[in-house]
Amino acid sequence: MTSLHQLNILITRPAHQADSLCALIRAQGGHPWRLPVIAIEGIADNQALLTCRDHLEQFADAIFISANAVEKALPTLLAPGPLPSSLQLIGIGKRTVALLNEFGQTALCPPPPYNTETALAMPQLQALAVAKQKIVIFRGEGGRELLADTLRQRGAEVSYVNVYRRLQPPTPDWILKNQAVDIIVVTSCEGVQNLFAMLEGQPWLYQIPWVAMSQRVKTEIQNRGVPTPISVAPTASDEGLISAILQVVGMEYGTYSVRTGATSLWER
Repeated sequence: MTSLHQLNILITRPAHQADSLCALIRAQGGHPWRLPVIAIEGIADNQALLTCRDHLEQFADAIFISANAVEKALPTLLAPGPLPSSLQLIGIGKRTVALLNEFGQTALCPPPPYNTETALAMPQLQALAVAKQKIVIFRGEGGRELLADTLRQRGAEVSYVNVYRRLQPPTPDWILKNQAVDIIVVTSCEGVQNLFAMLEGQPWLYQIPWVAMSQRVKTEIQNRGVPTPISVAPTASDEGLISAILQVVGMEYGTYSVRTGATSLWER
């Protein structure tokens, strides 16, 4: 018998980023249901990106916050030719670094759990390494300020280049008629916010277990009043998420028990 026992797992990642996790769920015998709660859109005005490209030799480090940042920035950066050999690339997350590698770039990756906090612990980003150095961060509009604020405190001159924006997509009719989701997987605080906005008033959001990418995401879910168990991925990766999903399955949480079979948890 396979590990996920035909359970229906709601995946809320952007559509183009969900394939790997969905494949891992299927390999464990589960059924991934895709409900993207964030849509990624490029920024029409890319003047900041073009200006940065023309002055890349001035930067010591280029940090890519996500795979989306790589997808939206790197083709433009590479258009005139190779990146400066002196430019050190850092990707936040395994998937981000893997995509940089696909573009033929060598990049450093923070240690597990592959997030901003562990990136800031890297030797290459300590004060002795970054003081008086210029660093550019490629990211989406908005987001956390921890990385830039900390690097500035360490003496670096930090610039942002926003290369995409995140939007809340429309709610598909099928999810409003849901009768069978067993576990919800969410990977960002914004994803939690959008999911509740899209499914306002749906009682099953409060009646089944969740899997969160990080402790910050878990806290965001709890702040919404969710009383059910929330499992946190040990690493910010698809492998970490599948580990957290498997941890939920078969564990007893009082009335919240994930049992073998396809019957929905929220109906039990």
